[in-house]
Amino acid sequence: MAMGGGDEKASRRKLQEATDLFRKGSDTAKSIQLFKSAIFLKPTAKAYFDLAGALLATRQYTEAIKALQIAEKLGYTPLANVMFRYAYAYANMPEDQGSLPNGAQVRRYMELAIQMGYAHPGQFVQRGLFPDEARNADFEAVYINALSGGAAKDPRGSLWTAFEGQFPETPLPLVIDRPWMLSHKRDAVIDYQYEKFIPEMRTARFSREGGDTYYYIALIHKEQAYIALLYCDAAEMDEDTPDQEPLFTLVTYDPQGKIIDRMPVAGRKDGSSPFLVFSIRPNLQFRVQEYKRVFKNDPDSAGYDSSNITREDAQPPTDFRIVATGKFQRTEAPLAMR
Repeated sequence: MAMGGGDEKASRRKLQEATDLFRKGSDTAKSIQLFKSAIFLKPTAKAYFDLAGALLATRQYTEAIKALQIAEKLGYTPLANVMFRYAYAYANMPEDQGSLPNGAQVRRYMELAIQMGYAHPGQFVQRGLFPDEARNADFEAVYINALSGGAAKDPRGSLWTAFEGQFPETPLPLVIDRPWMLSHKRDAVIDYQYEKFIPEMRTARFSREGGDTYYYIALIHKEQAYIALLYCDAAEMDEDTPDQEPLFTLVTYDPQGKIIDRMPVAGRKDGSSPFLVFSIRPNLQFRVQEYKRVFKNDPDSAGYDSSNITREDAQPPTDFRIVATGKFQRTEAPLAMR
């Protein structure tokens, strides 16, 4: 009955007013009321879908899901966008003990969205949108299978898309030193299914029985020819290696996930290696500075732990740049770094 009447022109005007206010971001609560006013004038699929967007922005997930259900019933297109918003809502709302756990709902709607051709599937692996609490061992498997069409037409391509999409975009300039490491918690663990893209991960699995843990750190730069990523390798701590520090590696890959160039740039590989400090500028010129440990006694007999260290001496820095092919090229120090 509601669909059969109403003032369509007035509803469109009110909907535009609500949309403009919501995009400005100055008063989302008022935009929600305007969206509802548009619906009262003439209910439409778009009005309910846009209302759901404003409700999601204000963390009113339960009501947003109800609005999405009406948008779906009224035939909103593309339907894949509705599926995405369902998944987003369930990923961020508290567990409600419903018929399906939230995690199962997230996987269900993610799979449907991708199968329906959702235009931005990489958003599903962005932790800002889908936090770790919504992801479990099945999440990435469902994501990869949905991307590959279920028939594993290009399993490596789907795996690569899932891998590179999880590195957070990071503004430059960036400096990674000890204060940075202490202030940035490592919690985004790289699963061992991605060992194709991290050669040392396979070595760690077999030589140390999976003792090393790898973490997503940063998306440094992305363009058509290559993508530059930064990941971290942190050994499991034990009594024999109390002073073990993480190692950060800069890697460039081609669009298919093949490694172009790679280099340890920050942290320390082991107790006998120098500590590295990494800095990179927006023009993709970067510097690696070594700090060599000076020991009180022969470390081979006295040990490499902090009690045997006198100081760390800075070594001459080495400067590079990432060129158009994705290779690392040695350079002279730019004036701003001298």
